[in-house]
Amino acid sequence: MTNIHVCTAQQSQYLDMKICKQPRTEVTKKATTRMVIESLVDQLIASNLISNERLFEQILYNKDIIWIQNENINGHLFAKADITDQLKTKTNSFMMYMPTNPIVYEVNGEHYHLITRIDSTRAKPNLERLSQASKPILSAARVNDLLCSIVMRFYETYIEDLSQVADKNKELINFVEREYQQFLEAVKELNDYHLNWHPRGNGHELLLKLMDNLQLLKSQPGKVLIDFSNSHSYVVVESQYRMFKQAQKAVQAL
Repeated sequence: MTNIHVCTAQQSQYLDMKICKQPRTEVTKKATTRMVIESLVDQLIASNLISNERLFEQILYNKDIIWIQNENINGHLFAKADITDQLKTKTNSFMMYMPTNPIVYEVNGEHYHLITRIDSTRAKPNLERLSQASKPILSAARVNDLLCSIVMRFYETYIEDLSQVADKNKELINFVEREYQQFLEAVKELNDYHLNWHPRGNGHELLLKLMDNLQLLKSQPGKVLIDFSNSHSYVVVESQYRMFKQAQKAVQAL
C-alpha cells in the first residue's frame, strides 16, 4: 500500500515553512496501530487550518505531545533523521523510529522521521496529560493517549489563533469550541465504561469513531460545516494564518 503524498508550503512575510511527506510504500502487514497516528498527522498537515510553523511547534515537535530523550538528544512525534538511531526506549532499548523504511517528512529542507513505536497497551486516554508536566517516556508511546493529545492540542491551537481576529470569527470560534467540548465529554464518557482499549478493542474503535465525527478535523479552508446545535445553521471554515494576513493588510491600508 502506498501512502498519500502530503506537501504543504506557506510563505508570506509572517510564515515561511514547508512540510512535505516523502513518497513511501508500506510493506508491513500489521501496522494498524501506528498507521492511525500517521494518518492523523497527514490529515492535519493537509488541512491548512493552522500554519505549518504552529503545527510543527505545537504538535509535531513538542514534548507535551510525546518526548523521547537520550541524555541531551530529544525526539517527539518528529525527530531529526540523523539522530533517530540514538532515540531508544529506556526499559528495553527498542528503536522509537523505524530504522528501515522510515516515514520521512521534509521540513524546510531537513528530514525528520515520524515516531513508529506505538504501544498496544490496553490504556484509556488520559485527558489530563497536556496539563501535567512533560516527562520523557520510558517505553513505547500509548496510542490512545497520543491520539487524544494530538486532537486536543490541534483544537486548542486553532481556537487560540482564531481568537487573534475574534471579531471576525465569533461564530466559527463558538462552533469549534462547542465541537471540542463535545469531544472531551464523549471521551470522558467512554473512560467511565469498562472497555477494551487495545487497538483491536471496542474502546479504541469507539475513540476513532469519535474522531471521525469531528467536522473540523476533516476540513480545509472554505468548507461549510453544519451547526446542528443552532437550528441547522452553518459556518465556513477559515484558515487562521490567511485571516491574520488579511487583517494585517487591512491595518496597513488605514
